[in-house]
Amino acid sequence: MAIKEDKIIRPFFSHDYTPLEDKNLLKLFITMGAEGYGIYWLIVEFMHQNTFIVGEEELLAFKFRVDVEKIKSVMNNFQLFRIEERETDSVYISDRILRNLNYVEQKNEDKKQAANVRWLLSAFNKAYIEFFEEEPILQPSEIECLKKYNEKIPDLKNKLRDIIYTLKGLKFDTDVNFKPCANWLLKDNNLARLLNGEFGKLKHKKTEKELKEEQRKLQLEEQKRNEPSELELQIERILNKNEALDFIANFYADRKVVINGGRALILPTLRRLTEKFDIAEREVIERCQH
Repeated sequence: MAIKEDKIIRPFFSHDYTPLEDKNLLKLFITMGAEGYGIYWLIVEFMHQNTFIVGEEELLAFKFRVDVEKIKSVMNNFQLFRIEERETDSVYISDRILRNLNYVEQKNEDKKQAANVRWLLSAFNKAYIEFFEEEPILQPSEIECLKKYNEKIPDLKNKLRDIIYTLKGLKFDTDVNFKPCANWLLKDNNLARLLNGEFGKLKHKKTEKELKEEQRKLQLEEQKRNEPSELELQIERILNKNEALDFIANFYADRKVVINGGRALILPTLRRLTEKFDIAEREVIERCQH
């Protein structure tokens, strides 16, 4: 059976293949042998992920299962590490490790920037194809221009769709032959000018997701309008004429039913009760006046 390749990406640091050309490391090897050399690299591995505070030598000795004096010797006798005083404590420092960490940090930053550029170009291309129905052909200088815009304009990636939709409808009375395109957008600061409203207000075309959300809200509003009110639900629970008269009288206890020409002017919703249980106008008036 073939062994499946391990795809887990593990953290690493640069380990040059001629470390013993460092005279201090060579001195360590000559003095303490392979054991001292191994202890040194164990410490280096530890310090790539942790701060080594002066006074914690015993902790590392226990972790590595070595004599604490050997830890102290590696740290202090071969000029491979130096001590730096900080606000609350003293820590061991290795310039080799600092260089490695700075290198890894820079590589990670470069990768992050490269990924951001890919996402930016992907968003630009997607929006351009949506409105122009063709893929933009950008020169390296135009891509660099787009990258600089991305550094200066907050959330540019999410604004690109509106920018390109506005670009598509752009016309100039002074230039009837003007043809909007990506190349025009990425020269002479035109993208910033368009975004700032110099060519008119930025336009927005609703996405399919926005249209669906709008439709969903309209449906919910319509459903809510068609749902029976609390008053209607209470009316539906009334089972006889006497309950109906009591309900109408209680409803108008603080409002006072209006009498006009011997008729009680009550809400149409409540009037449904008088029709359902064959309640006369005078019965409503009498019950409300008690």
